[in-house]
Amino acid sequence: MAFGSNMGDSLSTLQRALAMLEEDRRLSLEKVSSFYRTKAWGKTDQPDFINGAAILSWEGTPEELMTLLLTVEKEFGRKRDIHWGPRTLDLDLIYSENITRNTDFLHLPHPWFWERPFVLVPLEEILPHFRYKGEEIHQRIMELNGYKEVEKMGKERSESHGR
Repeated sequence: MAFGSNMGDSLSTLQRALAMLEEDRRLSLEKVSSFYRTKAWGKTDQPDFINGAAILSWEGTPEELMTLLLTVEKEFGRKRDIHWGPRTLDLDLIYSENITRNTDFLHLPHPWFWERPFVLVPLEEILPHFRYKGEEIHQRIMELNGYKEVEKMGKERSESHGR
């Protein structure tokens, strides 16, 4: 899962959203990355984002998990007015081993994740040996010159996730 925010108190929003996700008994955050300050992607005339990634385990279907993520986004006032626009909270399913979906509701793997340093750099922190279509994540970030676009923040995360 990848997450981000660039409206309001983004850091607090992300911390509270992760805590809210863990309240669901079907979900466990196994590993959560640091927070990263990133430039907007796609629509660049907006404030910087705070982004991160998490490895989670889920007891249910991918569609049920996506429904939970959308519900949590709404709790934090997410509106989908502008494509790739500012958002209070963005929670995305990025990748799952051996599970693919291509429906109007869910695309898995996420169609743009391999192009986005703001997803790949946090993902590399928690899954350094990740490969996609035979390519190592570090090599992909280098190809995108992605380390220039993503700045690791301090230890703002107030609690340790992962078990």
